[in-house]
Amino acid sequence: MVHSIENRFVEIGRIGRPRGLDGIVRFMPNQNFNDDLFDRADLFYTKNERSDLVPSRIESLHVETKRNHQSFFVKFDMIASRTDAEEAQNKAVFIKTDIFDEIAEPADDADSYMGYTIEFDGEEFGEVLDVMMNPAHPILEVKHGAGTILIPMVEEYVEETDPDNRIIFCINLDQLTEE
Repeated sequence: MVHSIENRFVEIGRIGRPRGLDGIVRFMPNQNFNDDLFDRADLFYTKNERSDLVPSRIESLHVETKRNHQSFFVKFDMIASRTDAEEAQNKAVFIKTDIFDEIAEPADDADSYMGYTIEFDGEEFGEVLDVMMNPAHPILEVKHGAGTILIPMVEEYVEETDPDNRIIFCINLDQLTEE
């Protein structure tokens, strides 16, 4: 369940105990948190004593991993000292809903393309063996003949996907197979 304030903000976690004297706090993510949120969102919000949402930016972020558990230690610009960190303890951290939706919703569920049939020029071309995640776009590894071929998931090569029949209709694949 997404917790929201007037449907404009989504709670992504809470501020935990202070660490050190410089205002660094442990961030405790909730079920809405996504690893990309800190990298891709600029502003985060917490409530002040009057319940107004106060914007804040992250000055630094340190992630520690112990026994397959990640701990986030964050320095927000609004928390300047240990005293400020102690006062902020247990406060919820929010981001705007539109930014959350943009970051949290994957453009495509790339894993769902595994096993899809690739069709090119009205014929079966191959089968998707793997999907490689690339910052720009996913890349399909397709079994073709005795080998494999990499097909970028871009309009230049992918014309249409048919999830009901698990088919990806491709164009211009001759550009990728020419030697």
